[in-house]
Amino acid sequence: MDKVIVESLDSDFSGIVTAPNGKKVNVFFVYPGDELHVEYVKRRPRQRSLRIQETIRNHDWQLVKCNVFGECGGCTGQHISYKEQLELKFTPILNSFQKDLGISIKPIPSEQIYEYRSRMDFSVFPGPIIGQRQRGNFRKVVPITSCSIQSDWANKALKDVQTVLNQMPDVIWDRRSEDGGLKYLTIRKAQNTEDGILIFTFTDGYESHPSMESFRKLCLESLSQESLLFCYNRPKSEVSAFGRPEVLRGKSTFTEIVLGQNFQIPFDSFFQPNPKGFLPILSFIKDRLPKTTENLIDLFCGNGFFSLLYGDSFQNVDGYELTESSIEIASKTFHEYFPDKSHSFQIANLFMSTELLKQKENAILILDPPRAGAGKLVNQWIRDFGPEYVFYVSCNPYSQKEDVSIFLSQYDFVDGILIDPYPHTPHTESVLFFRRKSS
Repeated sequence: MDKVIVESLDSDFSGIVTAPNGKKVNVFFVYPGDELHVEYVKRRPRQRSLRIQETIRNHDWQLVKCNVFGECGGCTGQHISYKEQLELKFTPILNSFQKDLGISIKPIPSEQIYEYRSRMDFSVFPGPIIGQRQRGNFRKVVPITSCSIQSDWANKALKDVQTVLNQMPDVIWDRRSEDGGLKYLTIRKAQNTEDGILIFTFTDGYESHPSMESFRKLCLESLSQESLLFCYNRPKSEVSAFGRPEVLRGKSTFTEIVLGQNFQIPFDSFFQPNPKGFLPILSFIKDRLPKTTENLIDLFCGNGFFSLLYGDSFQNVDGYELTESSIEIASKTFHEYFPDKSHSFQIANLFMSTELLKQKENAILILDPPRAGAGKLVNQWIRDFGPEYVFYVSCNPYSQKEDVSIFLSQYDFVDGILIDPYPHTPHTESVLFFRRKSS
């Protein structure tokens, strides 16, 4: 057995050690100065991994609020002061944009670092166990009775469901024997309204199992949450809150309010998991919208989030998104809120083609692509045909930087911000504002 010392922290909050073979290795849930007793374990021919046998901590963990921190695959930075968390994840991003693109972005810390998530997805395993996957081991679930980054309402719901499952553990899906049916519990609680919903994800076909009648009755009698929903998807599908719905009580949506705008959010739809933490980006865009612009182009529009927030500032809105259900929701909701405004929400795979995109005069473009970025075709379209103003929102500033480098030759950078809506994790969000260069 060998001894190694944690030398420093990486931007993802992992500790960096020098293994006995001289290679740098990243280890989570440690701090500089911690002593690790390790050994090499052979996994495959010519492949060995470092296994930690003992950790001697030389750092105070009083900052940690979670009793399963170090096992749960969620937070990775609770043992690090919030000031140091920001330095670790902000500094590389800020330096990279400045060095490679000459862009300076303003960093903004979060005002709330606990109880901020409006959605949590928990795995359900025989035991009965409700919890999160263990970091580095998808097959093991760490039992969780309370989560420090979700609300008190959500923690009460978690305990209530655990009590129910203790009474009927046989409904839980056993992935080996393929008995039972319940795979996931999803808790969604709006931050700015009283709305919340519990979503139980079962294997398809389990709705007709003889035990389900008793389980439905038990849930209705034991759970006080206003909206309860069951959904069903393929047995081998490890996807939560997705599938054919069955409303047990209440409704299949919940209401969130952002910047004074009401959003009806379907149970299976993406929505910002920390709306309050995302407000700096929304306010940034709102404060910079030119007053005389007539058209909004909303790329990767989802359910029409930005179109609905800023729709009253435009005469026409064009939204593009791959998911058909999202386009239906966006179109329907926009018409309800702005019946007198013209709009077009279209299904489009923007990674494969930009033929549907139309060049618009007197327009603003807002794009909020997936983590991987907007893709080469979209960025080339922005470079060649993009409107005067562009707001690029991103949950991955590194892919954002690569995208921006494609169209930056035709645009001037105005300003931008980098925010931290997910404290104790390495994830960030950013928005960059550009104006097309004069001909």
